[in-house]
Amino acid sequence: MTGMKTILCMKWGTQYGVDFVNQLYNGVKANITGDFRFVCLCDNADGLNPAIDALPLPDIKLGDAREFTGWRKISSLSPQLTKPPYNMSGTIMFFDIDMIITDNIDELWDYELGAFCIIENWTQQGRGIGNSSVYRYELEQMHDIFHDFESRYNDIYNEYDNEQMYLTAMVAKQQDVKWWPEAWCKSFKIHCMPSRLLRGLFSPKMPENCKILVFHGPPKPTDAAIGKWVKHNGQKRMMRPAKWITDLWNPKIS
Repeated sequence: MTGMKTILCMKWGTQYGVDFVNQLYNGVKANITGDFRFVCLCDNADGLNPAIDALPLPDIKLGDAREFTGWRKISSLSPQLTKPPYNMSGTIMFFDIDMIITDNIDELWDYELGAFCIIENWTQQGRGIGNSSVYRYELEQMHDIFHDFESRYNDIYNEYDNEQMYLTAMVAKQQDVKWWPEAWCKSFKIHCMPSRLLRGLFSPKMPENCKILVFHGPPKPTDAAIGKWVKHNGQKRMMRPAKWITDLWNPKIS
């Protein structure tokens, strides 16, 4: 694909600091060819790299969903993004901020041009469910899904466990869902960690041909680098440090 590439991410609340956005920007900058626009929809832009286009979170009706719920990501499909101050259109690449770019990502724009592309969720393969850590879409084609969500979110919460299940199912009603090639997007917990019995002996390893390493849930990248894994319930998991993450994690503003 020629022309400007648009990357979109979101940050709200305090669970993830600005370092996550800054390191994602630096990872994109180091692994992309040509011009790009990096947009962060956020509730607080303090500390973000000035090169990042920091814009307010779009409006979305969430009902009783938790403040930090992933359901807010459905606003990435909103027609509000086509208007000022957002002025977005065409092909959008959405990245979660709790991941690391590990290799050149140009192919993500050229793969299955015009299609909706998403990770096939690693723990639900064969069930038509995506993992929304990385998805590419044509913004103007997704507005109907946004409107559907706002019109019946309570019913949707009862039908779907999370936003990625809803998103993939709704896109599949309109067009074919295309999965990213299996090697490109990997899970740290699933693809880097040794088996449970060997975690005290061997350190996590980077998968071959990986372009994007996703840290869904704990441990966060900075914790994994020092061998710290504490689950949401406070339970500790055994793991050795993945020191190579330190070389990839770069939140410096330059």
